[in-house]
Amino acid sequence: MNELGVSELLSIGRFARLSGLTVKALRHYDEIGLLPPAHVDGETGYRFYSLTQARDAEAIRRLRALGVPLGEVATMLCADDATLRERLAVHRARVEGHAVETERILAELDRLIDGEEKLVPGGDQVRIHYEMDVKDVPERRVAVVRERGHEREMSRIIPRQIETVGAYLREIGARPVGPPICVCPFPDVGGMLAPETGWPVAGDVPGRPPVEVKTYPATRALVFKHVGPYTELSRSYRLMAEVMERQKLVPTGEPIEVYESDPEEVADPNDYVTFIEWPIADGGEWPPEVDYFRKRVD
Repeated sequence: MNELGVSELLSIGRFARLSGLTVKALRHYDEIGLLPPAHVDGETGYRFYSLTQARDAEAIRRLRALGVPLGEVATMLCADDATLRERLAVHRARVEGHAVETERILAELDRLIDGEEKLVPGGDQVRIHYEMDVKDVPERRVAVVRERGHEREMSRIIPRQIETVGAYLREIGARPVGPPICVCPFPDVGGMLAPETGWPVAGDVPGRPPVEVKTYPATRALVFKHVGPYTELSRSYRLMAEVMERQKLVPTGEPIEVYESDPEEVADPNDYVTFIEWPIADGGEWPPEVDYFRKRVD
């Protein structure tokens, strides 16, 4: 027990009232080690808190109200002012990414409700255009963040990563030198993957956690131009895999997606332009048979 007597401590109910946290939340925060009570009665198990803990409790309440994940709250409580502002800026970018995704979902719901789209679009509503070639892709220096998540979460994670890096570049006064990219590993058996997403930058741009500046080497790649919704990219990957197998092109690394279109500026997903660069070894046969290619595209 600390130097304060029990009589000078606050019961969990009183502490809940003055901190703005619920009794249930206080019990949970004790269980996970975020806000342990100053004293626990050995016989009754009752929790008691000191008045000095009220500031931490208020900080926790505000951070949670701002949507900060519990796993990050403890770190922010112990951070100095500069680190706290940095972590809050990262969280803001994450929230902004969620907002962009929410706006997209609301717009899509409106189109469905108003009868402008069908739940399962017909061929006249989804247009996909393909172009494919083998190219030498130059070396890239890219500011990226890496985040592990489930494949079903990628439509939220990747835009969030793009905005996180973008916010960092704006903060330090740096400008991207190309459109955003994502190094897209394939999901494991549990559907989990850890994409690296960000913006190409000049050589003098530094990194700062969670942003890392990496150099991706020059490579020979099968490059696929996909014009159409992001939700249809799986078709492009399938076509690339079929062509690689038929033409004996051997993949040597993880595919990179280059997002030429900004969804905030291009209203119709049918017009989104995405390049997929899939590194391959020397050798193989190129170009493929024209009839085979057209058959698969059509």
